Amino acid sequence: MGLYEKRCLTITGEDGIHQARSILRLLLEKTGTRDEILEAQLLTIIDELGKNILRHGGSGRLCVAVVQASQHTGFRITAEDKGHGIADLDLAFTPGYSEDKGLGMGLNLLKALSDDLRVGSLLSGGAFIEVWKWT
Repeated sequence: MGLYEKRCLTITGEDGIHQARSILRLLLEKTGTRDEILEAQLLTIIDELGKNILRHGGSGRLCVAVVQASQHTGFRITAEDKGHGIADLDLAFTPGYSEDKGLGMGLNLLKALSDDLRVGSLLSGGAFIEVWKWT
């Protein structure tokens, strides 16, 4: 598996989420990926991760990477914030559960849209979420 390209940016507001969406579209174009459903899923993942960064950490870092493995292209999207972290991962995946009066569907949405999802709380505070989507 080889890294094709990786772009990271700091998310401090909605503009950062829009920039991440633009980066994704650029990487889709560079790889020749022309799948509207995949694009919509990846854009939704970026929106959800970006909003979680702002909601739970105030700011954070979002990265979009493209990897080549055999004849498949993979998109790896990571998000990290410096909020209080996720105290109970099992509870966080319970539909309708929210620490901040949200809909409580974010992590389940990410799980449904991804091929692989990894979520963790950082010892230094905050959360790290890694999402993989393959073509």
